[in-house]
Amino acid sequence: MSYKNILLVDDDADDAEIFVMALAAIDAKIKSSVENNALKALKKLREAKKLPDVIFLDYYMPYLDGSEFLELLWEIKGLKKIPVVLYSGQSGSAIKEAVKKFKHLKFLKKPSNFREVIDSLQEILN
Repeated sequence: MSYKNILLVDDDADDAEIFVMALAAIDAKIKSSVENNALKALKKLREAKKLPDVIFLDYYMPYLDGSEFLELLWEIKGLKKIPVVLYSGQSGSAIKEAVKKFKHLKFLKKPSNFREVIDSLQEILN
């Protein structure tokens, strides 16, 4: 597994908890962190000594939506190389447009149960 340091940017505490628990079930060596505010996440990324291997990003959040976050993220030198996975409970037109606009972006619809979260994350992380 190539991703050992994962950042989740998601304002839903329940979804974040399930995500972290699923990562731990997949591999206890995976380090994960959660930020519930996209603006704070950008600030932490700018200041980070060690960057995440991948960012999972909820698209619909207060302060910045996923597209705005990506625009700002990729303006910061050194951060454009971090893979990003849009992680959302919805798959509406805004998300489809973001996936078209940001070529290397992946999309993962939030699964409905814990086993599906594990299976979906394993597929992305392997």
